[in-house]
Amino acid sequence: MEERLFNILGPNSTKGFNMKTQQGGGGQVSIFRWSPLLLAVVWLGAGCASTFKEVKPVTTSEPPRQRPAVLTVGKVSLSDARLSDAEKQTMLRAFHLGVESWVNKSRAFSTVKVGGQWPLPAGTMAMVGDISEVEKGSSAMRFWVGMGAGQARAQGEFQLLDNQGRELTKFKVRKSYLGGAGIGGWDMLKTEDLVKQLGELVAETTDKWLRGEKIN
Repeated sequence: MEERLFNILGPNSTKGFNMKTQQGGGGQVSIFRWSPLLLAVVWLGAGCASTFKEVKPVTTSEPPRQRPAVLTVGKVSLSDARLSDAEKQTMLRAFHLGVESWVNKSRAFSTVKVGGQWPLPAGTMAMVGDISEVEKGSSAMRFWVGMGAGQARAQGEFQLLDNQGRELTKFKVRKSYLGGAGIGGWDMLKTEDLVKQLGELVAETTDKWLRGEKIN
Protein backbone atom coordinates (compact mmCIF):
# COMPACT_ATOMS: atom_id res chain seq x y z
CA MET A 1 0.00 0.00 0.00
CA GLU A 2 1.29 3.46 -0.95
CA GLU A 3 0.83 6.25 1.58
CA ARG A 4 1.25 9.97 0.83
CA LEU A 5 0.76 12.97 3.11
CA PHE A 6 -0.13 16.45 1.82
CA ASN A 7 -0.43 19.73 3.70
CA ILE A 8 -2.72 22.12 1.83
CA LEU A 9 -0.87 25.16 3.21
CA GLY A 10 2.55 24.03 2.03
CA PRO A 11 5.20 21.55 3.08
CA ASN A 12 6.55 23.71 5.92
CA SER A 13 3.25 24.81 7.39
CA THR A 14 1.96 23.43 10.69
CA LYS A 15 -1.49 25.04 10.39
CA GLY A 16 -4.65 23.97 8.61
CA PHE A 17 -5.27 20.30 8.09
CA ASN A 18 -3.37 17.49 6.44
CA MET A 19 -4.85 15.23 3.80
CA LYS A 20 -3.56 11.73 3.99
CA THR A 21 -4.06 9.54 0.93
CA GLN A 22 -3.85 5.79 1.05
CA GLN A 23 -3.94 3.74 -2.10
CA GLY A 24 -4.38 0.03 -2.20
CA GLY A 25 -6.19 -2.66 -4.02
CA GLY A 26 -9.59 -1.31 -3.06
CA GLY A 27 -9.02 2.15 -4.49
CA GLN A 28 -7.99 5.48 -2.99
CA VAL A 29 -9.15 6.78 0.39
CA SER A 30 -8.62 10.31 1.72
CA ILE A 31 -8.37 10.88 5.46
CA PHE A 32 -8.58 14.42 6.89
CA ARG A 33 -6.63 15.30 10.01
CA TRP A 34 -8.00 18.52 11.45
CA SER A 35 -5.85 20.96 13.42
CA PRO A 36 -7.19 22.53 16.66
CA LEU A 37 -7.25 25.95 14.95
CA LEU A 38 -9.46 24.78 12.11
CA LEU A 39 -11.75 22.92 14.49
CA ALA A 40 -12.23 26.17 16.42
CA VAL A 41 -13.16 28.00 13.24
CA VAL A 42 -15.71 25.34 12.33
CA TRP A 43 -17.18 25.48 15.84
CA LEU A 44 -17.60 29.25 15.64
CA GLY A 45 -19.26 28.96 12.27
CA ALA A 46 -21.76 26.52 13.73
CA GLY A 47 -23.10 29.34 15.89
CA CYS A 48 -23.00 30.29 19.56
CA ALA A 49 -24.89 32.97 21.46
CA SER A 50 -23.15 36.36 21.12
CA THR A 51 -24.19 39.08 23.57
CA PHE A 52 -22.38 42.32 24.26
CA LYS A 53 -22.75 44.92 26.98
CA GLU A 54 -21.98 48.61 27.18
CA VAL A 55 -22.10 50.95 30.18
CA LYS A 56 -21.59 54.72 29.98
CA PRO A 57 -21.59 57.04 33.01
CA VAL A 58 -23.77 60.13 32.59
CA THR A 59 -22.64 61.79 35.82
CA THR A 60 -19.46 61.31 37.82
CA SER A 61 -19.79 61.06 41.58
CA GLU A 62 -18.41 59.18 44.55
CA PRO A 63 -20.43 56.44 46.25
CA PRO A 64 -21.64 56.97 49.83
CA ARG A 65 -19.21 56.08 52.58
CA GLN A 66 -21.68 53.72 54.16
CA ARG A 67 -22.97 51.21 51.66
CA PRO A 68 -26.78 50.82 51.63
CA ALA A 69 -27.92 47.35 52.61
CA VAL A 70 -31.26 47.50 50.79
CA LEU A 71 -31.96 48.20 47.11
CA THR A 72 -35.41 49.43 46.18
CA VAL A 73 -36.43 49.23 42.53
CA GLY A 74 -38.55 52.32 41.99
CA LYS A 75 -40.33 53.54 38.88
CA VAL A 76 -38.88 51.97 35.74
CA SER A 77 -40.66 52.91 32.52
CA LEU A 78 -40.42 51.57 28.98
CA SER A 79 -40.77 54.38 26.45
CA ASP A 80 -40.28 52.44 23.20
CA ALA A 81 -43.55 53.24 21.39
CA ARG A 82 -43.19 50.29 19.00
CA LEU A 83 -44.12 47.84 21.74
CA SER A 84 -47.72 47.08 22.68
CA ASP A 85 -48.88 47.51 26.27
CA ALA A 86 -48.80 43.75 26.76
CA GLU A 87 -45.25 43.56 25.42
CA LYS A 88 -44.17 46.40 27.70
CA GLN A 89 -45.53 44.58 30.74
CA THR A 90 -43.68 41.41 29.70
CA MET A 91 -40.41 43.28 29.23
CA LEU A 92 -40.72 45.18 32.52
CA ARG A 93 -41.36 41.94 34.40
CA ALA A 94 -38.27 40.47 32.76
CA PHE A 95 -36.22 43.52 33.76
CA HIS A 96 -37.32 43.32 37.40
CA LEU A 97 -36.60 39.60 37.42
CA GLY A 98 -33.10 40.31 36.13
CA VAL A 99 -32.39 42.82 38.90
CA GLU A 100 -33.74 40.54 41.61
CA SER A 101 -32.01 37.39 40.35
CA TRP A 102 -28.61 39.12 40.12
CA VAL A 103 -28.91 40.60 43.62
CA ASN A 104 -30.03 37.29 45.11
CA LYS A 105 -27.24 35.40 43.38
CA SER A 106 -24.47 37.87 44.21
CA ARG A 107 -25.81 38.85 47.64
CA ALA A 108 -24.74 42.41 46.89
CA PHE A 109 -27.64 43.64 49.04
CA SER A 110 -29.35 42.03 51.99
CA THR A 111 -32.74 42.79 50.44
CA VAL A 112 -34.16 43.94 47.12
CA LYS A 113 -37.63 45.50 47.11
CA VAL A 114 -39.99 46.89 44.51
CA GLY A 115 -41.66 50.24 45.17
CA GLY A 116 -41.94 52.32 48.31
CA GLN A 117 -42.72 55.77 49.69
CA TRP A 118 -40.31 58.66 50.17
CA PRO A 119 -38.40 58.97 52.34
CA LEU A 120 -37.16 55.42 52.29
CA PRO A 121 -35.83 53.82 55.46
CA ALA A 122 -32.22 54.50 56.44
CA GLY A 123 -29.73 52.19 54.77
CA THR A 124 -31.82 52.02 51.59
CA MET A 125 -31.11 53.28 48.09
CA ALA A 126 -33.39 53.38 45.07
CA MET A 127 -32.91 52.67 41.39
CA VAL A 128 -35.19 54.32 38.82
CA GLY A 129 -34.96 54.76 35.07
CA ASP A 130 -36.32 54.28 31.59
CA ILE A 131 -35.79 51.52 29.06
CA SER A 132 -35.67 53.63 25.92
CA GLU A 133 -35.31 50.90 23.32
CA VAL A 134 -36.19 47.25 22.91
CA GLU A 135 -35.17 46.33 19.38
CA LYS A 136 -36.17 42.79 18.47
CA GLY A 137 -33.97 42.81 15.38
CA SER A 138 -34.32 40.26 12.60
CA SER A 139 -33.77 36.57 13.25
CA ALA A 140 -33.52 36.02 9.48
CA MET A 141 -30.72 38.57 9.17
CA ARG A 142 -28.94 37.12 12.20
CA PHE A 143 -29.15 33.63 10.68
CA TRP A 144 -28.32 34.29 7.03
CA VAL A 145 -25.97 37.26 7.32
CA GLY A 146 -24.52 37.24 10.82
CA MET A 147 -21.61 39.55 11.62
CA GLY A 148 -23.89 41.88 13.62
CA ALA A 149 -26.71 42.20 11.07
CA GLY A 150 -30.24 42.12 12.50
CA GLN A 151 -29.01 42.43 16.07
CA ALA A 152 -31.45 42.71 18.96
CA ARG A 153 -30.90 45.49 21.51
CA ALA A 154 -32.17 46.65 24.88
CA GLN A 155 -30.93 49.91 26.37
CA GLY A 156 -31.88 52.63 28.79
CA GLU A 157 -30.79 55.26 31.31
CA PHE A 158 -30.91 54.71 35.05
CA GLN A 159 -30.45 56.75 38.23
CA LEU A 160 -29.41 55.74 41.71
CA LEU A 161 -31.05 57.76 44.48
CA ASP A 162 -30.46 58.01 48.21
CA ASN A 163 -33.25 57.34 50.69
CA GLN A 164 -34.39 60.98 50.41
CA GLY A 165 -34.75 60.79 46.63
CA ARG A 166 -31.59 62.74 45.83
CA GLU A 167 -29.61 61.63 42.80
CA LEU A 168 -26.37 59.80 43.54
CA THR A 169 -25.31 58.89 40.01
CA LYS A 170 -26.69 58.23 36.54
CA PHE A 171 -25.59 55.87 33.77
CA LYS A 172 -26.66 54.36 30.46
CA VAL A 173 -26.59 50.64 29.77
CA ARG A 174 -27.02 48.55 26.66
CA LYS A 175 -27.22 44.84 25.90
CA SER A 176 -26.95 43.59 22.33
CA TYR A 177 -27.57 40.13 20.91
CA LEU A 178 -26.02 39.22 17.58
CA GLY A 179 -27.34 35.67 17.35
CA GLY A 180 -25.02 32.78 16.59
CA ALA A 181 -21.50 33.62 15.52
CA GLY A 182 -21.09 33.69 11.76
CA ILE A 183 -23.53 32.71 9.04
CA GLY A 184 -26.08 30.16 10.15
CA GLY A 185 -25.92 30.91 13.87
CA TRP A 186 -29.18 29.75 15.42
CA ASP A 187 -31.15 32.17 17.63
CA MET A 188 -30.74 31.11 21.24
CA LEU A 189 -32.09 34.16 23.12
CA LYS A 190 -35.60 35.58 23.32
CA THR A 191 -36.15 39.34 23.49
CA GLU A 192 -37.44 39.17 27.07
CA ASP A 193 -34.33 37.21 28.04
CA LEU A 194 -32.22 40.04 26.65
CA VAL A 195 -34.19 42.56 28.73
CA LYS A 196 -33.68 40.31 31.76
CA GLN A 197 -29.94 40.51 31.09
CA LEU A 198 -30.30 44.30 30.94
CA GLY A 199 -31.74 44.20 34.46
CA GLU A 200 -28.84 42.04 35.59
CA LEU A 201 -26.41 44.52 34.05
CA VAL A 202 -28.05 47.46 35.85
CA ALA A 203 -27.81 45.62 39.18
CA GLU A 204 -24.20 44.66 38.52
CA THR A 205 -23.33 48.25 37.55
CA THR A 206 -24.96 49.52 40.75
CA ASP A 207 -22.84 47.17 42.82
CA LYS A 208 -19.63 48.13 40.99
CA TRP A 209 -20.31 51.84 41.53
CA LEU A 210 -20.94 51.32 45.23
CA ARG A 211 -17.60 49.50 45.50
CA GLY A 212 -15.84 52.45 43.88
CA GLU A 213 -14.99 50.61 40.66
CA LYS A 214 -15.11 52.04 37.16
CA ILE A 215 -18.40 51.15 35.54
CA ASN A 216 -17.43 51.63 31.89
